Amino acid sequence: MLVITGIFENERFIPDKPVSLPQKKKVTVIIEEQSEERDPVIHSAFGRLQAYANPSLISEEQGAWEAAAAEKYAIR
Repeated sequence: MLVITGIFENERFIPDKPVSLPQKKKVTVIIEEQSEERDPVIHSAFGRLQAYANPSLISEEQGAWEAAAAEKYAIR
């Protein structure tokens, strides 16, 4: 399934990006109206896990990945 976003203006659909479809290809168009407040292109998950953060571990974040990798792949 291909999802194409765009706007409807002057009785024409204008895609946000160029679309490559074969000529005379039968398609089904479903219109999903979106409010002006929510822009689907700028939608992200930034900050959504803040409720689960443990402030006491913030000081240990620096170098945590390197330490975990060194521990996991240590030559024994």
